[in-house]
Formats: sequence, C-alpha cells, structure tokens
Amino acid sequence: MDQAITSTTRQSPAALTWGGPADHPMLDIPFHVEIDGRQYKGRSISLVRAEISGLMDPHMQGIERLAWVVFRFQGYTVGLSIEVRLEDVDPAKGMAALAFLEPTGDHLPQLRHLLNSHISGDLVTLGNVLTVRPAAGAKPKGGAAPARRIRKFGGTLLLLALTALLLGLVASKVFQRVFTYRLMTPAVVGLDGRTLAATATGQIDFLDPEAKAGDVAFAIRSNTGQALSVVMPCDCRVEVLGVEAGSTVFAGDPVLRISDPDAALVLTGTALPEETLELAQAGSVDLRFADGREVSAQLAGLGSAAPGEPVPFRIVPDQPLAEDLAGQLAQVTLRRPVPDLLRPVTGFAQPLTNTAEKADAP
Repeated sequence: MDQAITSTTRQSPAALTWGGPADHPMLDIPFHVEIDGRQYKGRSISLVRAEISGLMDPHMQGIERLAWVVFRFQGYTVGLSIEVRLEDVDPAKGMAALAFLEPTGDHLPQLRHLLNSHISGDLVTLGNVLTVRPAAGAKPKGGAAPARRIRKFGGTLLLLALTALLLGLVASKVFQRVFTYRLMTPAVVGLDGRTLAATATGQIDFLDPEAKAGDVAFAIRSNTGQALSVVMPCDCRVEVLGVEAGSTVFAGDPVLRISDPDAALVLTGTALPEETLELAQAGSVDLRFADGREVSAQLAGLGSAAPGEPVPFRIVPDQPLAEDLAGQLAQVTLRRPVPDLLRPVTGFAQPLTNTAEKADAP
C-alpha cells in the first residue's frame, strides 16, 4: 500500500484529483500540520494522504513521524494525531507529501466525516476557517431573534446609563473642586446684634445681663488697678458670651451680645487670613448643622483684624432659622460664582455634588 501511495500521480489539489489507493479524492480544505514542533500549511488531504508546504529539510525524505493535523473551525478546532511517512520532499518548492501509515487508525472516523461533509457542502470555507452550513429549510426559533435584539437593546441602554453616571460623577468632582470651598472653622448661631467687648485686660468685677439702658452692664478691674465700666446702650436682649463675674479677659474679648427684642438668628465666625478672599468672592453660602439640616445663606459682612489674625464674618440665612438652632455650630461651604456658559451643567452636577459632600461630611 505504501508503494502505491508513493507512486501515485495527481493533478492540482484544487481540481479534486482522484488518485491513490481506492481512488481517494484529494480535497482542498484549510488545515495545518505540526511535525517535530514545526508547523506546515496543508495543501490538500484525503483519507490516506496529505500534501503540505513550508520550509522543507531534504533529510526528511522517508522518515516516519507522528503528525498533528489541525482543522480550524469558528470557535473551536479539531486535531487528529496520525502516523505519517514523508515522501516527495522538494526543498526547492517547499512541498512534501504525507503518507498515512495506518489509514484505518483511530483518526479515520473523524477524518472521513470532515471530508464527506466538505464534499456534500456542509462545510464552507471562510478564509482559513471552516464553518458549518445550516441545514436546508432550517429556520431560527421564532423568539430567538427578538430576544437577542431585546438583550442587545438592554445592554446598550445599560452601557449608556453607566456612561452618563460616570460622566456625572466626574462633572460633580470637578464642580466640587473648582466651584466650592469649605471653611476650616465652623460658624455659630446667635442673635443678630452687637457685641460689647472688654475695654482692657483684667478681671470681670461686675456683670449684670439684666441692666437697663444707661446702667452699668459690666465692669473690669484692669491689671493696673483701674475699674472700667461699660454701660448698657439700650433696653435690649442680652446674651452672655461665656464669661461670668471673676473671669479673666483680654482687651477686645467679647463679653455680652446685645440685640433688638425681635432680632433674628444669624451666624458669626472667624476665617483664616488666607480664606478672606474666598469669603469675599463667594456667590452663596451653604450651612450644614450637626443634625443634618441644611440652610442657604449670604455673607453679610467681614470685620477687621490685625495682620495674621482671624477675620470675623457675619452670615445671614435666606430663611429665618428655627429657635432651637441658637448656639449651634454650622459647617460653612462657599459657592464660587459659576460662569454663564457652565450654568446648564451646574443643574446636572449640583445634586451629585451635594451627595458627595454629605458622604464626605464627618
């Protein structure tokens, strides 16, 4: 049988020549062969023989090897292990023939199925890949195509939603970084009015929060031994600012805060010198209290201070504050003015920014 295989002459593989033992057809199917770790391109194949091309060693003539014949399909491959003898080795043309030593070996059923399928047209060549042609008259299931379209449409919507969410998060972070600023120190809620401060450094010798207009509100025994009195300027509501008779104060320390009987609640605080410009340029102010309540407000004024010292400020809420907020601390967030060109984006990014600020809040 081997001698018959060696002496068989055939035409071009593309012409489907019939030759070899039992007139097995040589078929042009995409495949490749691996021998001793080197890969060769398959030219044609039958049940008993194959032709390959590649870099040929003239000393390969007549040697017997175990060849790995591989057919590539869409999504998977079929590999057959076949014992072969190399014949008709032509190094100049880079061609050789493989004679199968055991044509009826374990590979025969799979190889016969592939060749028969190719002859009947069930295997279609797509470049270097084989695909299976659907059976005649076979139709996809009625619900398969709509279901695929629905899944594809749902996946597209999910991708668009995730993209929009990502863009929103990025925009909110940029908005938060560029157009907001949080003061280092909180503000405190108190009655709107004026502050009576210590006129000298010393000790509170006398304190009367219920003094009437023209009466002495408090007196200070200074370090020099002088007694200095401060008169109540009006019949006002009085708030004692953390001192009592016998307390030591420095010149300028607040002692009493006086306000009209119907005065509203405002916020006061001090800002670091480097934060003064941020306060002056703020378009609006957001206040957040410890219980979670949030209030919008406006800067009402900046005080004066010595160089390098904290600068006092006053904030007036847009809506009257509840009475139970008196004495409470509030976190102060400044909103820088947004250019008109970016105002449409502000409405989209602001809710996400507020959510991020709540998450970051202690």
